[in-house]
Amino acid sequence: MDFQVVQDTINKIEGVINSKVVSENNEIVEIHIIANSSRSPKQIVRDIESTLMAKYDFRIDKNKISIAVIQSEDMMSTKRIKLHSVAVKTLLNTIEYNVNLLYDNNEYTIDGVGINTQANRKKLIAQATLQGVEKIIGQEFLFDVQDVIVNTTNTVSVVTVIVNSLVGGHEEALVGSAVVRKDLNEAIARATLDAINRRIDKITA
Repeated sequence: MDFQVVQDTINKIEGVINSKVVSENNEIVEIHIIANSSRSPKQIVRDIESTLMAKYDFRIDKNKISIAVIQSEDMMSTKRIKLHSVAVKTLLNTIEYNVNLLYDNNEYTIDGVGINTQANRKKLIAQATLQGVEKIIGQEFLFDVQDVIVNTTNTVSVVTVIVNSLVGGHEEALVGSAVVRKDLNEAIARATLDAINRRIDKITA
């Protein structure tokens, strides 16, 4: 059995973002799934079982399938801030960045220059995204980046952004995450928006 082909087949199942098939002695021992929230994990597991049986005549123990659910952008409120684009230009000691956000059919742009260190590069994109959010809301000094963390498991990388918010004297830590698809900077911006989008309605109320 070609496990890469099996993996590609699983990735085509509705609700699946990415998958990793772990094999041992030419047998599937684990299947790790990252899925969006459009379908329940039980539905996805049933589809995986049915697909493997129908296409490869292979019966998988459902207990070998683990699913991590990341909230789908489509399931968010339609009145939410969306990422339009991220552009980064690296020079010798500096990094130029440009983040474009969309909200209520309007585009908001934040650009700037910062020191080109590995730690600062990640925080600059997250901070620029937050500045764009503050621009949209019309209030300054609401958010600050506490940390940007990149975790890689097998073939999947996930960005987690921790944001400190200070609204009405109340401080709160917000956490957002996003799968790295093609561009790390884009994933950082999406994870930052994931952290704050759930609070936008309360802040603007």
